[in-house]
Amino acid sequence: MLLMRLIGFLMGYVTFTARNGFPERFINLCRIAGIPLRNLTSKDSVITAQTDRAQYKRIRSVAKKSGMTVRIKKKHGLPFFLRNHRRRFGLIAGAIFCVLSVMFFSTRIWRIEIIGNTRVSSEEIADVFASLGVRTGAASSDIDQSATEREALSRLPEITWANINFSGCTAVIEVRETVTKPDEADSNTVSNIVAAHDGRIVMMRPFSGTPEEKTGSAVIKGDLLISGIAENKDKTLRFCRAEGYVVAETVRCSDFSFRQKFVAARKIGSHKSYTLHFLLWNIPLGKKPKNAFPDKTLLTVNGVSLPAGISRFIGIDYAESERILNETDAVLLATLRYAEARSDEFRGKEIKNSRIDLTVKDECVNICGEFDCIENIAAEAPFEIENTP
Repeated sequence: MLLMRLIGFLMGYVTFTARNGFPERFINLCRIAGIPLRNLTSKDSVITAQTDRAQYKRIRSVAKKSGMTVRIKKKHGLPFFLRNHRRRFGLIAGAIFCVLSVMFFSTRIWRIEIIGNTRVSSEEIADVFASLGVRTGAASSDIDQSATEREALSRLPEITWANINFSGCTAVIEVRETVTKPDEADSNTVSNIVAAHDGRIVMMRPFSGTPEEKTGSAVIKGDLLISGIAENKDKTLRFCRAEGYVVAETVRCSDFSFRQKFVAARKIGSHKSYTLHFLLWNIPLGKKPKNAFPDKTLLTVNGVSLPAGISRFIGIDYAESERILNETDAVLLATLRYAEARSDEFRGKEIKNSRIDLTVKDECVNICGEFDCIENIAAEAPFEIENTP
């Protein structure tokens, strides 16, 4: 039924009335002539019906033979619509442009979705496939899926399988990553545990190997703590990989200098420009500032980002100027910088006591720190075995 309505709309049809004469003879003559009559009704000796636009021209001869008078009541369908609006070129051009746009953009990739990755970032995978032609705005029919998948696997060593599926205007890239084995200690490696820093041992926990120092012993950097030579039950010796941790009290010193006079960058102005994005096209709206960072915003519909949006570029102009801090501000800033610089150095260490000496001399803040720490000083030191006859 829907198909018949669509055909009728495309071909065009008319609703007409027929009066006077002989209605029965009119209907019989239309049937003999093969003229279709649809939605036929009769009221007060007036027949109302519908027929095809092309068949209506033949009805006049049938109506003349039956003594009927026919009049068009209403015209329906695309041919009549186009005829009535044939002088409105803009409307016709807009309709044609709309149809062509739908036909063109329906074959393009609007969105790329990557699934199955955990270690390899989606940005890295998207960049590789984009270099091979799988990007927003590209025609899906121009992409050789098998060749693209093989080339992408050669460029992504951590990916063992990749597949491209097209769902409407979305390209779904499904990947499988290589299976990594957990790191295992090499049983063939022989090594000692030595001191990584001077200190006094407060606790020793050897897992394999022979302890060479005791709790309470003072050691210096490089001293042997746990030997990789172990003794068997039968008094024979064997080589192994020494493992364990040795906690010691250590003293660490750290110096830092900060000058009150320094050169700083000062903001003197800013420039903005915008760029429109749509599929593969980028339309700049003004000159792009130098050293500008883009702020890209995409159009989002129901949580899905579309390849259409705008980027804002902000360029900031700086000028160098010499600044001199007063003593209070210099001390505060130097203390902050000192704490930031030492945060990584003392990560994993327990600080029991600290002594910090701060002096200001010749427009320079000097900080000297001494810290009593508790830390693991065990460091692995591999060694080679030479076979002698």
